[in-house]
Amino acid sequence: MSTIMKRAANPFADLLGWLETESAAMRTFGSAPYIRVEDFVEDDNYVVRAEMPGVDPDKDIQIDVAGDVLTIHGERREEEHDRNRSELHYGSFERTLPLPRGAKAEEIRATYTNGVLEVRVPYAADEPKATRVAIEHNGS
Repeated sequence: MSTIMKRAANPFADLLGWLETESAAMRTFGSAPYIRVEDFVEDDNYVVRAEMPGVDPDKDIQIDVAGDVLTIHGERREEEHDRNRSELHYGSFERTLPLPRGAKAEEIRATYTNGVLEVRVPYAADEPKATRVAIEHNGS
């Protein structure tokens, strides 16, 4: 026969657990929860990858471009369970990112694989052109 052992009270461990849970909640205080992203340039594309596990990309993710701003909006729907702990966020979340100059909004492509949304934004990199200016001589 097995017996269930009670864990000895450890106020320090309890405090660390509380701080970890509360700091996650504080990161989103006063705004929609944060979507963690990475972005980089690859070839002639600005690429954004966003962690969005547990969502249906066809129903729960919306990507909009307005001017030079990319907005990713999503929603994670809560499932009904009897649970002891829940540290997952349910509800809507959003992230807005500036697009590089020359972004081609009509050519943006997005894919969703293994909980990661990848948005590829083609753009024409405008390289500054060097121009030599002639100096005019007036008088003397």
